[in-house]
Amino acid sequence: MTGTKLIDVTDVSRTEVLCDGQEPRRFTVRFYYPGAEEPGRQPTSLLTEKKRASYGKKADFTLYDKRVKVYDGLKVREGRFPLILFSHSYGGDAEQNSDLCAFLAERGYIVASISHTYEAGETVFEDGTVIPVNKAVTKKGSEPLLPTLRLALRKLTPEKALEQFDIYQKKYSGFGVERLQEWVKDDRCAIRRIKELNRTETSFLYQKIDLTHGIGATGHSLGGAAAYAHCLMDDEITCGVNMDGGLFGNFGETVNHKPFMQIVGKLNRNFVTRCLLYSDAPVHYLLFKQMMHMGFTDLKLIVRIPLAVGRADPILALDTLNEAHGAFFDRYLKGMDTQDVSPLPVSTDALEEYKVL
Repeated sequence: MTGTKLIDVTDVSRTEVLCDGQEPRRFTVRFYYPGAEEPGRQPTSLLTEKKRASYGKKADFTLYDKRVKVYDGLKVREGRFPLILFSHSYGGDAEQNSDLCAFLAERGYIVASISHTYEAGETVFEDGTVIPVNKAVTKKGSEPLLPTLRLALRKLTPEKALEQFDIYQKKYSGFGVERLQEWVKDDRCAIRRIKELNRTETSFLYQKIDLTHGIGATGHSLGGAAAYAHCLMDDEITCGVNMDGGLFGNFGETVNHKPFMQIVGKLNRNFVTRCLLYSDAPVHYLLFKQMMHMGFTDLKLIVRIPLAVGRADPILALDTLNEAHGAFFDRYLKGMDTQDVSPLPVSTDALEEYKVL
């Protein structure tokens, strides 16, 4: 059984810049973890009725409800488990990849999914306070990215793609790069709080987290770019995964020394080549067939809108996404065989290309 719990986190070292006033930066973390068995417990719905209604009348939650089963407040299973950070997409939310996070929890990981306040669809705090997305902020962050779509369908070498991508991001995406750094700071603050919980006898996480081999990171879109940034900048993060996120950031020729997995759909393949060119550790590159950007989230289980989620079979696509994550973290976070460049044991039926560099 997968347990889940939501906590508030306050970073007293930073003042919130996305709202009026002088409040400290606040956000939430939703945990997914291996839960102790409690027969008869009913799963917790992570999708409120309001959120379900927002998907439209044609949304079908049958697959989602069948696959995503989590239980609020379960005790953590006996043992100690590696930690994985997850960051959502720009305008997404901490629960957007619950299928993946619950899969990883059942595989023996504790996943901490961070809600980046004002840039998440909504952030719900422990006391019930809800802070919705700041649409003016997300518009500022998202609109300048549209010109990069001109790169999407061009056939370019990795070197030429990176050159063109850097031109576009320097011209249009200064605000997005700035916000990426703030998300990284959110994650670092979350890590500090999680370590405190791991040391606190009254905490549900007391002595439950195994930090022997460091911390893994994954995310979707800007959250995936944050995972890449962590691999470059933070010693505690020992391996990372990016799901279809353009690799924004002013990293120059900084080389990544951590195992990395780049998951991407065809439209974004020219936006991620940095990880292929500047690395001296294994890079797993998985190009998915018939997948659009939001197909790498739980939306793939709920709607059948090709322009949003692509035409790939949802079960095949998400099973492959989950298994790739599991195999990657099993090797590089649990096993720490950081020089192994053999292919991961995942089905390639959903993939157009899989290579290891």
